[in-house]
Amino acid sequence: MNEIKKVGFFVNTTKVNAAAVVKGVSMWLKERDIIALLPDEQAVELGYSRTGVSKTEVVEAADMLLVLGGDGTLLSAAHTPHIENVPILAINIGTLGFLTDASLDELYPTLKATLAGDYRIEHRMMLEVVVDRDGFPQPFRAFALNDVVIRHYTRLIELDAYVDGELFIPYNADGLIIATPSGSTGYSLSCAGTIVAPQLEAILLTPIAPHSLTVRPFIADGDAEITVKMRAAYKSVDVFVDGQRETHSLAAGSVIKVEKAERTIQLIRSQHHSYYRALREKLMLGGGIVTSHQSPVTSDQ
Repeated sequence: MNEIKKVGFFVNTTKVNAAAVVKGVSMWLKERDIIALLPDEQAVELGYSRTGVSKTEVVEAADMLLVLGGDGTLLSAAHTPHIENVPILAINIGTLGFLTDASLDELYPTLKATLAGDYRIEHRMMLEVVVDRDGFPQPFRAFALNDVVIRHYTRLIELDAYVDGELFIPYNADGLIIATPSGSTGYSLSCAGTIVAPQLEAILLTPIAPHSLTVRPFIADGDAEITVKMRAAYKSVDVFVDGQRETHSLAAGSVIKVEKAERTIQLIRSQHHSYYRALREKLMLGGGIVTSHQSPVTSDQ
């Protein structure tokens, strides 16, 4: 990463401490001759003067992005055009997060280490989804860092999932989650999906309340093309991309294609960040099991 002269902010403005945190960090950066860039709409929501700068302009001007919020704030930011070109430091000022690097009380030490070059970059896989829609000359196209969710809230839907053009699983379910490894700890996990290490390239298929005991979650290769074909017609199928809802009218035979995107997201990680510790502590993995917490050792015997 080049020398950091401008830091762009993406903030969860609903947090009660958001305004104070932004003010404190902005002053801290100014003391180091670093310009803080706050999108206009977020400045207004925080009670500051208008900046006249859009989110896209912040991304294009910044050397680094500072996300203050939780995983949802980062997911929202990830949909800003060209954000894949800028490293992101995400600080959790909420209660639960797997995408964020540090908690609020670690904010300034983490910033200091980052400015000193003491960090690493994680490239997180994204998905590209294309939906062929009735009555529209152009398909709907979007990118997901976490997941693509296909569902109908009032009825079971019938879907056929193809992997690289070959029929794999027919689903009769409330819906289907197609997730990245980053998204494996999100909605997919709540539907009994597998946790996948985020540095892997894989595509998870997790059914939502399947109406068959023979249907199970599946992990496909990251380079696979997943094609979901509607077996019946639906006037309002919801396609959620990282939680952002799009409703489509899909005829029988309509196709939703999902595959690995060419773009990735760059997450700044402190040298002390541990994904496995975060999993263990936030999900309480192995809770109640007594352990010595010793590192594995080998024996010559």
